Amino acid sequence: MRKLTIAAAVCVGVLSMGVATATAAKPSDDAKAAKAMCVEQKNADKAAFQALWGKHAMRDCKAAARGKTEAELEEEVAEFKNAAKECRAEEEADPAAFAETYGTNANKKNAFGKCVSSKVSEDDEAEEDGTDA
Repeated sequence: MRKLTIAAAVCVGVLSMGVATATAAKPSDDAKAAKAMCVEQKNADKAAFQALWGKHAMRDCKAAARGKTEAELEEEVAEFKNAAKECRAEEEADPAAFAETYGTNANKKNAFGKCVSSKVSEDDEAEEDGTDA
């Protein structure tokens, strides 16, 4: 009888842990909004997204976006898209100079991503300083 009681208690404990885990894994509205913003950025320009966020791009992007308001998330997406458009225009104007200016690896193929990353960083720095870039 004692073994049966202990086994029942263990089963109840395991089941309650499973319920707690399932509840904890449910994404919040912040997480959903962060994922949506990051997916939109990635779809806008995958190479620039990868260059901006690095090796674990989606994970890092979502982590940075959590806890922000919808307006802040929309503003970030707009800044990202504007930076990508500016870089695309620069690249189309003079591809060789663009690659030389922004490329950092041996074949300068990472120039576009580095350009977007630098422009987004400039905007962030200007915001912190209280000036417009």
